[in-house]
Amino acid sequence: MTDAPTDLTLLEDLVVRAGQAFRGVQDRVFAGDPGINPRLRVEAVEPAWVDGVPTLVLITPWTLNGLMFPLGTGPEELVVADTCRRAYRGDVAPLGVYWSVNLVSDVSGLTGPPQARRLATSFADPFRDAVRGWLTATS
Repeated sequence: MTDAPTDLTLLEDLVVRAGQAFRGVQDRVFAGDPGINPRLRVEAVEPAWVDGVPTLVLITPWTLNGLMFPLGTGPEELVVADTCRRAYRGDVAPLGVYWSVNLVSDVSGLTGPPQARRLATSFADPFRDAVRGWLTATS
């Protein structure tokens, strides 16, 4: 049995830390980059637990990624929406260690946050299914 308020609190904390971490990346790496979409901001959406592993979809002005936070090692790749995607290990303060798959590499044509959120939401279930599939295969 899980403690729902604790689980919810942990996901909320993860969303806050993801936002802080990737706003820092934006400031350090992408400040002034003409390739980013200035209409978008860093935003973590669709946080959810998948078989005990926290997940979320991250919108940034430069890409849209699925992030997962398994204990120990993560996958080398995930099949999301029938596409095999390489998984990368990251470690950014204050977020910590995570595994990321690129869901949409070019967000330059998105008109703004509402469209980005709709796109991110459309990837949330397929991303969670991919995480669940990886967890099942490794157990």
